[in-house]
Amino acid sequence: MEKALFWDFDGTLVYNSSDIWEKSLYSILKKLKYNVEIKKIYQHLSGKSTEQIKVAFSWHTPENSYTDSTNQKWWDNFLKQLEPFYNHYMISREDAEKANSYIKDSVLCCSNYNLYEDAVVVLRKCMEMGYNNYILSNNYPELPLVIKALGLSEYFVDYAVSANIGYEKPRIEIFQYALKIANFPDVCYMIGDNPIADIQGGKSAGMKTVLVHKKSVFEADYLCKNLSKIPAILL
Repeated sequence: MEKALFWDFDGTLVYNSSDIWEKSLYSILKKLKYNVEIKKIYQHLSGKSTEQIKVAFSWHTPENSYTDSTNQKWWDNFLKQLEPFYNHYMISREDAEKANSYIKDSVLCCSNYNLYEDAVVVLRKCMEMGYNNYILSNNYPELPLVIKALGLSEYFVDYAVSANIGYEKPRIEIFQYALKIANFPDVCYMIGDNPIADIQGGKSAGMKTVLVHKKSVFEADYLCKNLSKIPAILL
């Protein structure tokens, strides 16, 4: 019997990583002598700015597919969206290129990620229980390399990363891709912290769903306040 667990990454296996983008941009701009409030950077990058300068990560608009703009083109499209932001704050082209390079290097640096203390133990335990672990994440193309640098690659069979596929959770296409690389397992669970991307998306794909690090089930099949509770609920 084929058994698979599909794991989200940010907010599920690691914590305090969602603000890495604005912190990276704030840090480099400060070094380059530009005074842009981190709150402003967050508003622009999250698409919540009241100004007309908004940067949309692909996972902000899951209704849009981009199968012709994956891998390096994903980065090209994202960095291009920063150009109006740089122009608005009168950041020179030379400094903008430095900022872009720094952002990418910072996001790909494994020291900027904090693993939940029970992550490794639980991943290993699930393998011992006969489950194959897969990453299923809305994320940048190089996520598998970061996971390797974190010492986690031995626990995962394969990866379904949105920027390499062209679809974002909760789109059914990325879940179908994940199920295919897992050889359409007889038993499967989607484990994540996002009620829409992970739970609604997983349910639409016919998966059992596990919501982690939350206080409410949000229609998930199971609620686990920490990762260590997961093995006990698996079939």
